[in-house]
Amino acid sequence: MKKLILIVGPNGVGKTTTAKILLQKLSKCAYVDADWCRAINPFPFTDATKYAVTRNIYSLFKNYLLCEDIEYVIFPYGFHGERKQIFEQVISSLREDSIPFEVCPIILKCCKEENIRRAINDGRDMERIERGIKNTFHFYDEYAYPNIDSTYLQPEKVAEKIIEILNIKLTGNEG
Repeated sequence: MKKLILIVGPNGVGKTTTAKILLQKLSKCAYVDADWCRAINPFPFTDATKYAVTRNIYSLFKNYLLCEDIEYVIFPYGFHGERKQIFEQVISSLREDSIPFEVCPIILKCCKEENIRRAINDGRDMERIERGIKNTFHFYDEYAYPNIDSTYLQPEKVAEKIIEILNIKLTGNEG
């Protein structure tokens, strides 16, 4: 069955970096960038924009999941705020369309100091970093998904751990 690899975690933890490495490591793989699904300027979080973002994510997932050449869809995403509701609506719509797939969630974590360092390296300003720490750092503690503490790991190793957790057998054609 096709796998939707959902990588969640606090802002700045390395979700996107890890997802891009996974894309290179896995064959028959697609990557959905949540940032591009909501690239609106300005971005008022209204019912209209939430609907548009939901439909964008749904359409990309559906197209990739129905493609016979794709086995894995990677989606780095933050569940904070109303984003989890958007994700749940997308999943519900895909299930209503009888599209077979398995959601495989993984939480990435790191210590607060490392999270701040990564966010700074990512070019985020201190106001955004502080807001991210306040709103997302402990948000994922309540979820029982498999998790990886990436504090002392390079992104390549985090991707390898995800492959191991999901029991994905590499064929030798992967990067």
